[in-house]
Amino acid sequence: MDLRQSKRYRLRAFVSFTAEQLDGLSVRGEGYTRDISPTGVFVLTGAPLPSGAVVNLEIALPSLHGQRAGVCLRTVGHVVRSEDTGFAAVAELGFRMQFPDSPSESSARGKGDGNGGVHEAGSVHRKIEQLLVARFSM
Repeated sequence: MDLRQSKRYRLRAFVSFTAEQLDGLSVRGEGYTRDISPTGVFVLTGAPLPSGAVVNLEIALPSLHGQRAGVCLRTVGHVVRSEDTGFAAVAELGFRMQFPDSPSESSARGKGDGNGGVHEAGSVHRKIEQLLVARFSM
């Protein structure tokens, strides 16, 4: 029986991540998504993280409109499963979406959506699903 709350989408997108080790040192790594949902992601990497590790993730989604850069998803989460090929992480508060043509967070005060082009989890789940379904549905 599948206990997942969100549908997963197969997607290969570049991921960079940072995690803090028990000794307080930060570990940085890169990889690619194997699949993604509005609440989590599986990251294929040669540097898997241990279960329970707190991880900052940045996922560069492919562009749907031929632009140079697609949407960037950011989250803080924790590793729920570690394997030889990578790790599964849950997004604690969902993903924050950064659009490539939006101003940076620090320079966007008083403009746009008040989040520097970063959109919070409420409607971001629908937007992620719309982006992924439009690009990767079969």
